[in-house]
Amino acid sequence: MPGEEKFYDVPVVMFVYKRPDLTRKSFEAIRHIRPSKLYIVCDGPKTKKDEAAVKEVRDFLDTAVDWPCEVHRDYATRNMGLRYRIPSGIKHVFETEDRAVFVEDDIEGSDEFFRFCREMLEHYKDDEQVMMVAGTNILPDHPTFGDYDICFSCFSHIWGWASWKRAWETYDTNMLSWPKLRKDRTLEKNVFNKKGYAFYKWIFDDLQYQWYNSWGYIWLYHMLSHGGMGIVPKKNLVNNIGMGNADGEHPDENDERVDYVSSLPKGVMSDEYRLPPEIVRNTVFDEEFQDKYVLPGLKPLEAAKRSVRTYLNHKAFLTVCEMEKDAEYFNKYIPDEKKLSPEEIKWNDGEKYRQIDGKTMRRDAAAYRKYKKKHK
Repeated sequence: MPGEEKFYDVPVVMFVYKRPDLTRKSFEAIRHIRPSKLYIVCDGPKTKKDEAAVKEVRDFLDTAVDWPCEVHRDYATRNMGLRYRIPSGIKHVFETEDRAVFVEDDIEGSDEFFRFCREMLEHYKDDEQVMMVAGTNILPDHPTFGDYDICFSCFSHIWGWASWKRAWETYDTNMLSWPKLRKDRTLEKNVFNKKGYAFYKWIFDDLQYQWYNSWGYIWLYHMLSHGGMGIVPKKNLVNNIGMGNADGEHPDENDERVDYVSSLPKGVMSDEYRLPPEIVRNTVFDEEFQDKYVLPGLKPLEAAKRSVRTYLNHKAFLTVCEMEKDAEYFNKYIPDEKKLSPEEIKWNDGEKYRQIDGKTMRRDAAAYRKYKKKHK
């Protein structure tokens, strides 16, 4: 940061949960830039076993801010899961802010990352096609950047990122527009190559039918469905220190991408950023991203299993929607841990049932169908 600057003047939002060691490392990067405003968003413990770790994280952050700073703590009293907790936290931030920088507890942002986010947020604040600023570049120094320090991509990562209220306002956790886009193949024609579409179609299907506990892919879908793109820096500006971590939501130590992403160095950008004169998607960069980073093609048997699972999840989802309207059954037979709180219901446009995972949803749907048959 410039030597004369004392405080970072863009709100910083930190998402944490139950990883105290990673939280401390990530927080040190935030402490170094001394933001004047800090939002801390924390989910509630999922199990009794998680309570101590969640408390340790919160206790640390309750006393860790040692510079003049306006701190907002958004602590959930119960576990909401990634799909709901992070978006609800972002929504809360954008109720009062018009822009913000976001880091999760496993992201170490460099000073360069925070400077980059601040300048891009200001420069592109009125360009609605630009919906986020990424700090990660898994293809650093890609030759298609040429003399410029950024490119515009449909595949910008959320491992250290920034955005505007204007980009988030129409975020839809239920992805209600996906069936139409899937049917007319809009994204297949305009965004993805064959491999990329095969992978993301499966992801978007599972997300809509509530099987996959993720918000990041929904955010990606939100941008793509609105014709949006993200800014990717020429250099990688963050370290992802949580890849393959056993306490993460999606640990996968056998994924070959874990070692690659974990070893990406943090780079340094130009003193004055060289920006392209027009906002144009870097299609060559996006093509290589899909070829190198999207999961390898599925084997026929695995693809068939996933298709069957998606179909079953879809049937269960429709049954659950019906079950929610049956107040007598829902209140009597669905335990509290499977119900959204009043605040969550408000945030999630009226849904009441917590889609914990596909297997649980299918089981509850089957029980309701059996109940209806018995009480005809």
